[in-house]
Amino acid sequence: MSTSASTTPSAPPVSLGIALGTLERSSESPDDATTALREAVEALWTIAAQAASTNLGGASARVELVQRGKRILSGIIHRGVVSGVFRPRCRVWAEQGLAHALMAGACARWVLGLPAERSLRARIAAEAALEALRPVR
Repeated sequence: MSTSASTTPSAPPVSLGIALGTLERSSESPDDATTALREAVEALWTIAAQAASTNLGGASARVELVQRGKRILSGIIHRGVVSGVFRPRCRVWAEQGLAHALMAGACARWVLGLPAERSLRARIAAEAALEALRPVR
């Protein structure tokens, strides 16, 4: 068992494929789209941070994370649009562009080598995305 500097046991790194597969299955549930989006963003940020800290797989892992993450987020956003929970000005932008922007944010630290304190936080990104998805007045 490995321990961190504070002697707290740490979990072994989960493979990128397993983590994304688990997230894909959980994001397919018909739960509230708002909660699903928040949870998916948090999970994707965690996966990206873990991958960055272990330098897991390099560029091919980043491509896999971005592609699968966009698919997960697009599916959640699509379900929210169809159900009427999300009412963006442009459905295509929300399902494709917003999902892409969220994944770019998740991977920015990894790609650009930013320190954690200079990186966008998942909660802030999720709340900004939900604001963009609110009904048009």
